[in-house]
Amino acid sequence: MNASGNKGRTLERAFDVLRALENARSPIRLSEVSRETGLHIATAQRIMATLVGSGYAQTSENGYTLGPVALAQAHAFVLQDPLVKAARPVLTELSDSTGLTASIFVRSGFDRILTARVEAPEPMRYQFPIGRRLPLDVGAGKPLLAHLTDEELQEYLEDYPGVRLASGEHQTSESLRAELSEIRESGYHLGVSERVLGTVSVAAVVRSARGEAAGVLNIVAHDDTVSVDTLRRRIPEVLRAAELIGQQI
Repeated sequence: MNASGNKGRTLERAFDVLRALENARSPIRLSEVSRETGLHIATAQRIMATLVGSGYAQTSENGYTLGPVALAQAHAFVLQDPLVKAARPVLTELSDSTGLTASIFVRSGFDRILTARVEAPEPMRYQFPIGRRLPLDVGAGKPLLAHLTDEELQEYLEDYPGVRLASGEHQTSESLRAELSEIRESGYHLGVSERVLGTVSVAAVVRSARGEAAGVLNIVAHDDTVSVDTLRRRIPEVLRAAELIGQQI
């Protein structure tokens, strides 16, 4: 392998270690990093030392965590990202007009990441920080999943194990495929107790000026404060908001 290839592989390994730190809910030991990434422990140790030296990771008595530089870069993303900048005023207006929490998610592999959020006057009953990573196969992730290419979607569904939704319903690859087809036709997804029991949401893809799925916009509420029928009447408003954001990116 040439020098360029070696550098590329080293960079990939560093990203693997950073992902292991991101996924950990508490300080993680070097042995756990090695197991999570598949790297030899000596290789993981060398990479971790570099990350600690640059501020991307830090050490404690209990192991390793992400360092302060990761937070600084996340802050820079929020300030610089065109989608976030375009979405902020639209989310505020949408939240004000509906009285509901409005959010933007973007796709990362087969996950979605929360990048912008405006809380309703009566906020949700669970914490949901910017940067939170969630799967694509439930709730607001489905419109992003629906807009994968046919090849990407086929690859995803071939190995899809199914999932038990918060409602208790079992979502299979067949039922998910049918639902995604409907989302492609309608342009939105109405979800009821999918990720969290007792929540209802509407989500629509934000398309860029080039027609690409840049992200997804959703509004969400608890079903004891907003009925499914009430939320359904908000669908045109959500679609217009998603279109307005897309026109600016």
